[in-house]
Amino acid sequence: MRNKKVVLAAAALILSALLAGCAEEQAQTDNDGEQVIQTYGEAVVTAEPDVAKISVEVETHSRSADEAVEENAVLANQVREALLDFGLSEDEVKTGSYRLRSYRERQPRVEEPVRPEPDVEEPAIERDIDEPETDEFEERIYYQASNEIMVTTSQLDRVGEIIDTAVTAGANNINYINFDLENPQDLKMQALGKAAEQASRKAEAIAESAGKSIVDVYSITEERTDYTPYRAPREMLEEEAAADVAPTPIEPEEVEVRARVTAKYIF
Repeated sequence: MRNKKVVLAAAALILSALLAGCAEEQAQTDNDGEQVIQTYGEAVVTAEPDVAKISVEVETHSRSADEAVEENAVLANQVREALLDFGLSEDEVKTGSYRLRSYRERQPRVEEPVRPEPDVEEPAIERDIDEPETDEFEERIYYQASNEIMVTTSQLDRVGEIIDTAVTAGANNINYINFDLENPQDLKMQALGKAAEQASRKAEAIAESAGKSIVDVYSITEERTDYTPYRAPREMLEEEAAADVAPTPIEPEEVEVRARVTAKYIF
């Protein structure tokens, strides 16, 4: 029995040694003992826009759904034809979203006056003191039809004229004006490259200050790439929609891409 216990204890010691060796080997695999500097790089790259995306809308209201839809169709067609006559192509003028909804409004009740017969004395009307007074307002149902027309053009210097043409033809809402890039991918690549370059310079400065030098890149990870087209302010759109004179040119600002990377370097 005693020999059996000694054998079991020895086996347990051997198993523990084997497990410890495996654990040590795994730890070395996860961390090769390299000296690593981690830095972050950020960059903002801007460019002049080369395309404008305009959304205008025809909105009509009526007590009748059919009337709202019919009036909207006529006005939307007028706007589309006016934009084509302006010189835009079929590919540049597209139909966007279409909506028909109902809503309720409380309005003062209008009652036709009752005219008494001539030479006939009106009887006195007695009202019960507990009888509720007639509501002075009534609820009416209206219908709203909305038709969006989207314009994409490279004529950035004529955006004001395009909007004026649409409004004159019947558009009564300007949803947005975006100044964009036809191909923003090149700008995104530039931003990422500059962000990685900044991270590298930071790592070199840190290593140099410690009397070391960068040996190799350990890893680089893209954290984010944000692309922001320029959108004309809402106040400007409202002024354009309400203008009775020729529109002033809308000067777009540059579009921008922001990129951020995390990098590790071996020194």
